[in-house]
Amino acid sequence: MNFKKDLLVLLTALGVLILSVLGYVALSSGFFGVKPLVPAEEDREKAIPELKQNAAGVEYPATPKLTLNSEIKDWFTPEENDDGWDYDLFTTIDIAWDPSQAEYVPANKKVIPLPPFGISLVSVGHPTYPYVLRSTVAGKSGKEEDREFSIENTLTKEWFEKCRLKRPLNDKTPVYPQEYKVVKQADGFQQKILVLDDRLLGRKVAINDEKPLEFKDTIDVVITATDDPSKSWTFHNKGDDFKYEKAQYIIKDIDLVNKTVTVEKKYVLDPKKGQRSDQQVLSLPVPVDPKSALPTSKEKAKTNLTK
Repeated sequence: MNFKKDLLVLLTALGVLILSVLGYVALSSGFFGVKPLVPAEEDREKAIPELKQNAAGVEYPATPKLTLNSEIKDWFTPEENDDGWDYDLFTTIDIAWDPSQAEYVPANKKVIPLPPFGISLVSVGHPTYPYVLRSTVAGKSGKEEDREFSIENTLTKEWFEKCRLKRPLNDKTPVYPQEYKVVKQADGFQQKILVLDDRLLGRKVAINDEKPLEFKDTIDVVITATDDPSKSWTFHNKGDDFKYEKAQYIIKDIDLVNKTVTVEKKYVLDPKKGQRSDQQVLSLPVPVDPKSALPTSKEKAKTNLTK
């Protein structure tokens, strides 16, 4: 190792470093008439003309405001936000069975009451023709066109006397007796039959002197509103339907033997749950026995004791 050579190299490097520092300071300070690399704050706009110009670029257009259709309904709130909803991550929710919605719901949630079915059955069966032949008398002339008939309307309890063939029962009742005959029955008795041309029904009907005639080819189902008996509907076939109080009722089955009618009711109880369907078998009201309404001897005794 040559000590002299190493010392010379070290001194040379040190000299170069000192000259470099002195040169940088001179250039930065503007010594020796050299323009500084970075001008002072107040001279920068003069030294750099670009600083006086506006910023380059294109102005971004404003985004138009979103307009909403006022007729569109808002989304339904989730069930978690309903009144009474008690949600806790670490505590189970008390639930209870709600028969109106047919499912388990939070126990403290407001329960929508189940509405009544709304209709009841008045009658079901084959419709009966109200006119019945009560009596007949041959005319004095002996001619069949002079024969007189007595006819009763069993529905209105109205009697029509001295009726004749080919003539209406009266001016307001377009029912014309057409033909009269006597038929011998299997038991030996004779049955009187009178054929009527009922222009209200648009058909001919053969009545007798025993009981009102039933139309076996037709079924009458009479239904009335429970809260308003003045509103009633008459149907004849399965599948017939009607609307009442925002609900749709459909005749599903007709049982003439048991005198019952099965009706399906479709309605919306909760808009979140959609349409609901209930089915009920309607039966005829049980007639009240007037004797059962009277107080018994034991009830009378209790009443006397309380007095």
